Amino acid sequence: MVTTRVAHVSDEPVFVEVLTDEELSVVARPGPMPVMPFLGDLSQPDAEVARRSAYRSLIARGIVDPPSPEAVAEATARRDGSVELMVRQDVRSAVALREAAQVVVAIARTTAVTQDYWYAHLVDDVVLLEEVSRDGMHRFALARAAQVGDLAAAAAVHPDAGDRSGEPVALTADEGDPTPPDEILERLGAAFVRTDVIVRRPGDTEPPRFAVFSGPDGTWVVDGATAVATPVTAEAARARVGEAVDGIRAEGVALHG
Repeated sequence: MVTTRVAHVSDEPVFVEVLTDEELSVVARPGPMPVMPFLGDLSQPDAEVARRSAYRSLIARGIVDPPSPEAVAEATARRDGSVELMVRQDVRSAVALREAAQVVVAIARTTAVTQDYWYAHLVDDVVLLEEVSRDGMHRFALARAAQVGDLAAAAAVHPDAGDRSGEPVALTADEGDPTPPDEILERLGAAFVRTDVIVRRPGDTEPPRFAVFSGPDGTWVVDGATAVATPVTAEAARARVGEAVDGIRAEGVALHG
């Protein structure tokens, strides 16, 4: 149970803050998720320079208070020289929720021109939403955990997705290639959105995963085990996402209840 105080969560997601990769690395512990698309591409020396600049930015923005002389003296006396930071309450709460997540929904979204990432970190009845742009900007918001299935479905499927019927299509592209098969790409053109969806609890070694190709001219769901894209209605694709998320969430509630 997370005891960090959080703001009241309304029926609509409540914006918290936007942090860069570098700023987030200063106030949060490292972990396998979410991604750090900008900081991860830097060499170690360049990353250290970026983190020092981020620390100054956090102080200038009022998110982190400068350490007191006493704190600096204590850090100097310790071998690692680390200083405990005083982080603004809303950001500290968001980081605590992120690190204590009982379930994480991870969605990688690829279009013809860009890629971004969407995460939902669930803790009890609260969900911390995190959208990460390709240039390493992390936008945080709070929502009710009961909304997470609908929020994930909206994030995973093109808002104007159309319905599609017909025969399944086998994927023949190299693993990790986000481009739809030619048969699907011909239908969707440049308007396609590919989303790779993973729902996991801490310790999962084989979490549920699947992909969705969607656009105004059709929708396909790709089973992670068979690598076959099945044409479906947009509503069916959204339902598949919502059911996967809500199913794992229900298991998580039972385990932590």
